[in-house]
Amino acid sequence: MPHPLAVHLVGSWSRPAWLSSPHIADALGPPEHFWRPQPEYLKEAQDDATRLAITDQLELGVDLVVDGEQRRQIFDRYFYARLAGVDADHPALHTWGGPAGARASQSWRKVTKDLESAEGPPRVPSPRVVGPVSWPGPLAVDDFQFLNDAVAGRRPSKMTMSGPITALNRLVDEWYHDRERLGRDIARALNQEAHALADAGCRYIQFDEPEFRTAHLTDPEESRRLINQVVDGLKEKGVATYAHMCYGYANAVLNKSVNPEFYASLELMASTNIDGVSIEYAQPGHTSDVLHALGNKVVILGCINCAPEAPVETADEVAARLREALTVVPASRLHASTDCGLWFLPRDRARAKLAALVEGTRQVRRELGLHPDRIQP
Repeated sequence: MPHPLAVHLVGSWSRPAWLSSPHIADALGPPEHFWRPQPEYLKEAQDDATRLAITDQLELGVDLVVDGEQRRQIFDRYFYARLAGVDADHPALHTWGGPAGARASQSWRKVTKDLESAEGPPRVPSPRVVGPVSWPGPLAVDDFQFLNDAVAGRRPSKMTMSGPITALNRLVDEWYHDRERLGRDIARALNQEAHALADAGCRYIQFDEPEFRTAHLTDPEESRRLINQVVDGLKEKGVATYAHMCYGYANAVLNKSVNPEFYASLELMASTNIDGVSIEYAQPGHTSDVLHALGNKVVILGCINCAPEAPVETADEVAARLREALTVVPASRLHASTDCGLWFLPRDRARAKLAALVEGTRQVRRELGLHPDRIQP
């Protein structure tokens, strides 16, 4: 595990304007509406954007480096849309969240209207399950190796993946007609991908699970079982596993507030075999009481509000959030991060927010007598 008060991003980093659109509706639509380089130049552009994301993190002083998800049109589909048995080229409109989708934020309404699916509950064009789901072979191992080579030993690195419950609830099932069987096969495939990353040398893997917040209402035992399945065997390979839980991207879900269901979902996640939980904290206005739900898990605290209109935090504001969290979670189990991804923020704004996160965390490290500038795992 990293040392106390490690700083790392949830996953995505600001994308250059020359690489992609900053709009969530474009990210959920056809690739030609999202990526700006011509197809023959796209990989080179994504490589360059990834190097820029890594450089920003190293310059600003994070402790675990991510690749910034510069190759991903949308964070989770990069994995589940490429599994065998899934058709991403002919999507169908789908209400995310499965049977509990009606509880999801209605602020998706504007996004789905942009996607011409404004009738009924908010629906999003989603990949379809058209055959048995299985792992086709490595999906992000090359991405990890690119990241690891670019970091060159200066910091450890973390890879982010889709979680099984989010994948289960964002796919249109036209084959299984059996949620349990489909979920089991998705979790098996994602677990195989995680093991491929571990075998390539990755020691920190984060599973993104925004749908866990509502899907757990339908079948808590299913949710627990799928998380345990996706992390199975990773601890034995020396891998620390995290789950990221949020209310959704801040440029799509605008009306966030403290929600008792979120507390219940955190309690359920804390009952799984995951090592730590990344929690959206700043934008919804949570207080330290919510951290009791996570028991003895590592807590990756969202200290940065990612909403496009949110002001840039000061280092003092970040430090205050961390001090509050320390009344519940010991420093040995507390990390600092952003609420969610930053891909849609301009780079200067993202850099300013990350700089505040790093400096605020260093303030608290100094107060605790820890080395403020660099923590090696």
